[in-house]
Amino acid sequence: MRTNKYLTRLTCLSLMIFAIGSAFTEEMYTQELQPKPNVRHGELRFDLTRESARGGFTSQTIKVPIDGAEPFLAVGAVWSAEARVIVSLRGSVDGVFWSDWREFNADHDSMTQPGEHVGALLLMDRRTRFVQFRIVNENPADREAFAATSLKLHFISPGATPEEMRERIEKQARGKMSTPSTKYPKPPVVTRTDWGCPDGQITTHGSLSYTTVTHLIAHHTAMGNEAPNSDWPAIVRSIWNFHVFERGWADIGYNYLIDPNGVIYEGRAGGDNVIGAHFSGVNSGTMGVAMLGTFTSAAPAAKALNSLKKIFAWKSDQRDLDPTGTSLHAASQLNLKTISGHRDGPGATECPGDAFYPLLPAIRTDVKNLLSSAGAVAGVSAASFKASALASESIVALFGAGLASSTQVAASSPLPVSLGGASVTIRDSANNEKLAPLFFVSDGQINFLMPSGLANGEATILATNADGRLARGTVTIAQVAPALFSANANGQGIAAAVVLRVKADGSQGYEPVARFDQAQNKFVAAPIDLGAASDQVFLVAYGTGVRFRSSLGAIAAKIGGIDSQVLFAGPASGFFGLDQINVRLSRDLIGRGSVDFELVVDGQAANVVKLEIR
Repeated sequence: MRTNKYLTRLTCLSLMIFAIGSAFTEEMYTQELQPKPNVRHGELRFDLTRESARGGFTSQTIKVPIDGAEPFLAVGAVWSAEARVIVSLRGSVDGVFWSDWREFNADHDSMTQPGEHVGALLLMDRRTRFVQFRIVNENPADREAFAATSLKLHFISPGATPEEMRERIEKQARGKMSTPSTKYPKPPVVTRTDWGCPDGQITTHGSLSYTTVTHLIAHHTAMGNEAPNSDWPAIVRSIWNFHVFERGWADIGYNYLIDPNGVIYEGRAGGDNVIGAHFSGVNSGTMGVAMLGTFTSAAPAAKALNSLKKIFAWKSDQRDLDPTGTSLHAASQLNLKTISGHRDGPGATECPGDAFYPLLPAIRTDVKNLLSSAGAVAGVSAASFKASALASESIVALFGAGLASSTQVAASSPLPVSLGGASVTIRDSANNEKLAPLFFVSDGQINFLMPSGLANGEATILATNADGRLARGTVTIAQVAPALFSANANGQGIAAAVVLRVKADGSQGYEPVARFDQAQNKFVAAPIDLGAASDQVFLVAYGTGVRFRSSLGAIAAKIGGIDSQVLFAGPASGFFGLDQINVRLSRDLIGRGSVDFELVVDGQAANVVKLEIR
């Protein structure tokens, strides 16, 4: 197999235009991309005679140069014309029954030479085997105008997104390290690798250029508001393919793209502040964000708008931009709103759509409000509920107000970093940020797993709800922060533990240390019987913040004031953030009744819980 990108001419033939008898020639090309076999595309090129280009016409049936497109067939169009024309396409599975005509929305910003016009991608049924195109003057009365002289159709099969990749995007792909920011955290973003970009995280088509961002530009992709099979990553791959292999750009034009579910996709490679290709050739100083869909008559979904506000808030805060302000955009020499639409630039375009563009004033205000009004949160160990240091990979309970719009419990493994639109970012003392995996979210409480790999010392917790509202708090991250769970889940009373009994014959079994009392509506002690002298009895207790202890010898345990041997202290198998501590019970405890279980790890004391021994 060849590994370079190349064009292979397959055929050249003449067809007749049956609508008015106009003639044109067709040339078909395909491109083979290796080692990226999941990306396939082909081209059909039509040269129209000057005489036949007057008025309008419909083509004969044309065979699609790609068989078995997955999960849909994406078609882009590029035409040359001196008059304004409408280019439409319809498809057929068998060449007999045809779909409705669909117009290509002209993307005037993608013009690279005078008289050239580019249509946004049309998404067609994957079974489409034949197409017909129609070209008519925008002004039907002007039949003498010189209309189109050439047309090129670009067919793309982006490849269906593997189920594993889609699940990773939905559940976990957002949990990547965020770029450090001053105040507002960067929202979760699906990387190029995660959405299946054939070039991965880097581009091989050209060098990268960077800019100081002063203006944030909103776009729509003008390609419909539904994804076949809900495969939005395939839509993103189609746009990448069209921009790179049809437009000849170095990479996808947008810095970020957002689907109707609010998922944000990384666009152009190179990271923060890389220059895209989205603002009428004056891209310096801009960050372009494209909403996937057509918003001429319908507005973007609420989830998508919320994600747009979050990424605009992050960038505004990072660059100290006033979201409601106006300033000179140096590259275009235009006075632009900090948050502008594509149509505000020098190019002639309807983007980001007549239904979306009027929303920008409210978006500017909402973004400013996100930056100026933040709530407060307090983070404590979910085991002890003590306001003390927290350790990496420990379970944390966060308290505040308006943290989530609904109550949800994580149902996936690995844990998601977004539940009900809520997320938690930890910024450590080195100004590094990580998204925290979430166990549970509600209006007043979020339980999360403290991410690993953060620097010890003071850290900031940034909780963002579905609307983008921010709440802040501070905590201290330490190597260890031991805390013991209690049966009543309040850090007090009877320990959350079991007893392991090993008898002289080697048989063993587990016994409870607590039972639920219906009358008191709480757990009470189930007395521990140390049994015969030949029995070995061990306490298996559960906590968090213990696993990174310096050594087993650095752990001290006392039960009823008696030093007790610690045999194990580390992660409990199969549970996120849960630690297990195994302690031998001394026979000197017989008859002691209610006793304290005290644990000290690397000099740090855990909360005290209770046992009862008879």
